[in-house]
Amino acid sequence: MSHSTTGRGRPRLESTDQRIIQAALELLRSKGPAAVNIDSVAARSGVARTTIYRRYRSRDELMHAVLEQLIDPAPLAPDLPVREKLRWVLDRISDILQNRLGPGGTAAVIANSDPVFTSAVRARLATRLSTLAELMNADRETGRLHANIDPDVVLGLLVGAHLAEVLRFGSPRDGWTDRALELLTPAVTPH
Repeated sequence: MSHSTTGRGRPRLESTDQRIIQAALELLRSKGPAAVNIDSVAARSGVARTTIYRRYRSRDELMHAVLEQLIDPAPLAPDLPVREKLRWVLDRISDILQNRLGPGGTAAVIANSDPVFTSAVRARLATRLSTLAELMNADRETGRLHANIDPDVVLGLLVGAHLAEVLRFGSPRDGWTDRALELLTPAVTPH
């Protein structure tokens, strides 16, 4: 079992930290950021409020820790074919919206019901997706993408298409990603 120290008192148990963050993420995913507070996290995790407060002095500190877990900076190999880059983006979008943010977090961002949360999520998304936009720009310069392709438009189309699929069917249907890529890839690549 791993321990870390805080400078005073007993060492921290990583499993306790994980239980706290996991409970906060579950609340966020199912009910949105408004449901994440010290009392609800304590009830969900089984960790005492005092223990949570020793780790996070406020809800804001707890939410900051939760946000760090939401959007991973998964690297993308720049030499992937265009179709596989687009698949990678759709897979990340699906993971972020369905698994990381969940319906509660996604709805909060769309409705902007918690502007601080929405801004933090958008900033993290922008940072993560800027790498992909740079790679798409490089593909445009080498002729792998049409010269007039705007990476932000392509990314917006992918996010919008995924959200529409979730709104209509609850989750992407079997084979949806392949069908979406069959439609989009020829539209963005030279023939």
